[in-house]
Parts: sequence; structure tokens; C-alpha cells
Amino acid sequence: MDMKQAFAGIKVLAVARVVAAPFAAYQLALHGADVIHIEHPVDGDSARTSGNLPTPFHEAKMAYNFLAYNANKRSMTLAINTPAGQEVFRRMAASADVVLENLKGGTMARYGIGYEDLKKINPRIVFCSVTGYGQTGPKKGDPAIDGVIQAVSGMMSITGTSETGPLKSGSTIVDYTTGYVAALAIATALFQRASSGEGQAIDVSMLETAMTMMGGEVLRAITANETPPRVGNASGKAAYVSNTYPCKEGHLSIAASTAIRRARLWKAIDASDIPLDPRFATPAAVAMNMKALDEEIVRRLSTQTAGEWEAILNAAGVPAMEVIPLARAVHHPQLTYREFFHRFADTAATGLPPFAVPTSPYRLAASPARIHSMPPRYGQHTDEVLAEFGFSSEEIVRLRAEGTV
Repeated sequence: MDMKQAFAGIKVLAVARVVAAPFAAYQLALHGADVIHIEHPVDGDSARTSGNLPTPFHEAKMAYNFLAYNANKRSMTLAINTPAGQEVFRRMAASADVVLENLKGGTMARYGIGYEDLKKINPRIVFCSVTGYGQTGPKKGDPAIDGVIQAVSGMMSITGTSETGPLKSGSTIVDYTTGYVAALAIATALFQRASSGEGQAIDVSMLETAMTMMGGEVLRAITANETPPRVGNASGKAAYVSNTYPCKEGHLSIAASTAIRRARLWKAIDASDIPLDPRFATPAAVAMNMKALDEEIVRRLSTQTAGEWEAILNAAGVPAMEVIPLARAVHHPQLTYREFFHRFADTAATGLPPFAVPTSPYRLAASPARIHSMPPRYGQHTDEVLAEFGFSSEEIVRLRAEGTV
């Protein structure tokens, strides 16, 4: 029998924009939280129009980035930068469980709706702030986005090759990881509240998140004062065979960095002579002849396509996958089998072309993540939400006339 979802009954006020904080709120919404996505009445969440692509989604202010992590939420408009909007927010926060925000550090406090303000009217409030550098320190008030965090964290310095120079990842990985961090922090604070009866403030730093994503490399930098070299697709820990190799057609990523996996690899590609070669007989010898080893492997792989080698090596117990484009990866049979994407195909109901969004990468057996509603239109639920928080129809009319909502 299915259990009630973990965050059923939890009300979240999300002053969240772009990626990290909305992605955090999405994790809560997938598990039953009532997430209210609060947007400014004039321009709204910039994720709605990011990318500047000429698609029906962008024209409807439902761009790809917004659709990806805003299902199950409700949208309301509120000018929290005005005294009237701040008073509305306080009234809502009085009965909310969580406030999640990623405005520039100190902005919510300056508006009189920071944690210290709200805990006076709601001691049980959990208040999560997501910023680039945290709420303290010399950079606490500086703006930040994923790319600059990858730069300042040193992540870019170890990504790429000596020829390319520093590179950032193809996706905003620090944003998404920070979202998971914030969601875990909120879940932890709510669990603590169940016994203490009190909420607390949460300070999430994207920079510190990026550091935790590079554990071994960070320890090397701290203890040896060394920056790991840029090695492209090879192992940053000098492991072998661990790289991406061209085949007869396509490229193959192989991770055979242990002796037992290499033994399986040599047998599968008919290369039992390679470990007998003095140049490759020991790790020390390989370190001196890595380029020559890679050339030998490429020569053996040139007889078949990457897809064919993938099947052969996987069957032999060697981790190996063809490098495929994202447009093909989203249709991978493994993802299809596990129904990882939730599809919105009813164009009459959505007013948009068919689309699909990622769900949860983990499965709870009794209370799984669920999607029950599409990402909201801009301000779609403003009146509905205000009424639920006790605002009369006359007050709502006045707030609209004043431009507060």
C-alpha cells in the first residue's frame, strides 16, 4: 500500500529564479510539497524566456529551462520589492513551512522579510537562502552564476586539455548540484523541526558545493599544493585504461582502470600481447608510455564501430559506452524502460506542443516521486493562492490595481 508522500502538507514559498533554487523546490514538489513559485509582476522568472530560441515554448514564456524543473508548482506574482508586497509576503509566511530564495545576499533582510523577521511571526519557518558565496565573508554580496563559480572554484582549471585551456562543463552542473544540496538541507531542517518544534535558517553556498564535488582533487590541492593537470577525457588520477577512443565509427568511453577489468578488456579486443609488451607491463612503464598505449588500443578498436564494441565489452564485464549525442541519449532504452521522463502529450490541455520533463533519479518503493501538474503559466494561480492565505476578493482586487500582484 502506498504511503502518503513525504512532503504532503508542506507549504513552500519559493522566491526562486533561474536554476539552483527552482531545482531545489522541484525536488520537494515531486514528493508532495505545495510549492508556490513567486515571480515579480513585471518580468517574472527569467528562466521562462532563457535561450532566446524561436520556439512556441519561448513565445509562451515556457522555455525549456523553465519546463525542466517547475512541474507540480503553482505560480503567483508578487512585488516583494514594495512595502505592500512585503506585507503580503509576511502574511503568507505566517502559515508557511519553508521559504526558499536565491536573491542577492541580504536582499530579503533588506526587504524586512529575512529569517530574523519571519521567525518572529512563525518560529517554525525553515528559511533557505541559496547564493553564490554564502551569507558571510568578503564576497557575500557579490553576484554569481554557474560559470563564474566553476571558474573561482578551480573546477575549470582541471577541465579540458593543455591545448584547449580551462573549460566549463556543457551543463550548469554546479547549479543542479546546489539544488540537490538545498533540498537535502531543507529536508534535514524539517526533520529536525519534527522533534524541536522550531525552524531555522539555512545558508547554501554554490562555491562550497563546487568544492564538495571535487573531493579528491581538492584534497590534493590542500595537502600537496598541487593543481591536478587537465587531462581531457582521461583519468585525472593517472588510472589506465580510462579514456575515450575513436573506433571505426564513433567514439567509445572505456573505464578499465583495475587489473581485472584490463584483463577482461585485453581478452575482449584480442590484445593479450599488450600487457606483455615491456612498455606496458607495469603501471610505472605505462606512465612513461601512455600515448603509445592509447595508440595501440585505438588500432585494435578501429576494426568495429563504437556501438559494436559497447556490446562486446559490456558482455565481457568491462564498463564501456558509446559517446552519443544528447538528442539520442534521451531516448535510451534504459531510460524508456524506467519511465524516467514524464510526458505531457495533451496539447489541448497544455496549450503547448508535446514535451517531457525529467522526474527523480531515485525510486522510493512506497512513496515515489509523482508529477500531477504541468509547469505553471506566469502568475496562473495568483488569486487562488491569495484566497487560500485569507485574502478577501476586495483585497485581491486592490492588490492588482496597485500593481502589487
